[in-house]
Amino acid sequence: MSGETSRLLGSPLGSIDENEERTNGNSTSCASNCFGGSIGECIGRYAFSTIVSAALGCCCLLLYAQLLSVQYQLHKEQEEIQHLEDLIEHDQKDEIESLNERVEAEHKAMIYHLAGTFVLIGGLITMFHMRKHMENMHEPAVQRKILAILAMCPIYSITSFLSVVFPTISGYLAVIRECYEAYVIYQFLSFLVAVLGKGDRSVVVELLARHADNLRPPLKCLSCLYYPDPEESPRAMANAVLLECQVLALQFVFLRPILSISLFVLDMMYEEPLPTWDFRSPKFYIVMVQNISVFAAFAGLLRFYHAVHDYIEWIQPWPKFLCIKGVVMITFWQGLVISFVASATAGGDRSKDNFDPDEWASQVQNLLICLEMLGFSIAHYFVFPTEEWEEGFIRKRLDMSVGDSIAFGDFVSDVKMVYKSSRSARANRADRKDYSTIGSSSTIPSEDIDNELGGGIGSDIESSSGDDGKKIVVGMDVVEK
Repeated sequence: MSGETSRLLGSPLGSIDENEERTNGNSTSCASNCFGGSIGECIGRYAFSTIVSAALGCCCLLLYAQLLSVQYQLHKEQEEIQHLEDLIEHDQKDEIESLNERVEAEHKAMIYHLAGTFVLIGGLITMFHMRKHMENMHEPAVQRKILAILAMCPIYSITSFLSVVFPTISGYLAVIRECYEAYVIYQFLSFLVAVLGKGDRSVVVELLARHADNLRPPLKCLSCLYYPDPEESPRAMANAVLLECQVLALQFVFLRPILSISLFVLDMMYEEPLPTWDFRSPKFYIVMVQNISVFAAFAGLLRFYHAVHDYIEWIQPWPKFLCIKGVVMITFWQGLVISFVASATAGGDRSKDNFDPDEWASQVQNLLICLEMLGFSIAHYFVFPTEEWEEGFIRKRLDMSVGDSIAFGDFVSDVKMVYKSSRSARANRADRKDYSTIGSSSTIPSEDIDNELGGGIGSDIESSSGDDGKKIVVGMDVVEK
């Protein structure tokens, strides 16, 4: 009654009792089944299940051991593969670096051989030329200046070649080269003065004083140097003009070394080279001052040349001036152009591919100078001959144009002759047709034929008369009437 009530009221005690009763019943039934059967079957089943379980465990252990072994072998092989890859990559990197070094070395060797060949040939030509001047020293006051000018090409080429081979000392060599460049410009002015006055400045002043009216007044900014005043006399004007030309040339001699050393010091002070074309950089203003100084120096040379060109025309000063100006101006403007191209190519990132535009521009400039100096050495050999300083020298000049020097005039005359011959032949054939229609009693004066055929063939037309009648000769044909 109480169990019923508890079940109806949903008490958990009723469900627990029922579960216990079922469990006891199952255990009792199992025990009865086990004990009811044979003991051998139970042992056999237990042994079989134990053996199967042990076999499965052994199989699992074996599979696990094999899996561990495979993983170990795989890891070991991966390490070997990685080691081989690292070894191959290292070997390839070494081979690539070695190949790059070999190519770069061959490239440098080619540049060295090319530049060295040009420098050697140019130097031999200049040495031979200077030796000829020293053996034929007829005008020492003049030829000493020529020897100083001729030494310009070897100094330029040797310093440039050493800069190509040893880039670390290129700055020092550039200062030496630029200092000698300024010295040569003044030596050319001294050369012209020596040609006019045989080394005597007063003779040059006297020559200029003869045409003082044609001289342009000297610069007012240099008036403190003029003594006496240029307005006092023609000689004073000539002296002031000559002094002005000398001052304009001398300022370059003193300014160029100072500016070159300043640029070199700036490059040494800063780790990264200063840009040339940036107005905020001091290098920009130094380059501008160099331009002004060069312009003033050449202006002084041109001023003196125009003042005395009538007296020095026999030495052909203009080609000599162009040779010196060519060395200075070509190398100067060439360097600026190369520097500008290098800066524009590199852009703002100077560390890209380890490319230094200033170093590259310097190397290219030095290489080009080595090649160009050979041409200037050859030009100097013909422009500064030793024969023109011999006593009684007369320059042989042929009054002919460039076209005549290559027989162009003869070619044109031959073309005109062929054209006139063909025109005469056509006119002759036309006249034959006209003459065939004229009666036997009519005659044609040779003057009419000459006018009719034109002046170009009038000389080829002749007329003659005889007993048989009148004959007209046109070119090489005879027409009877």
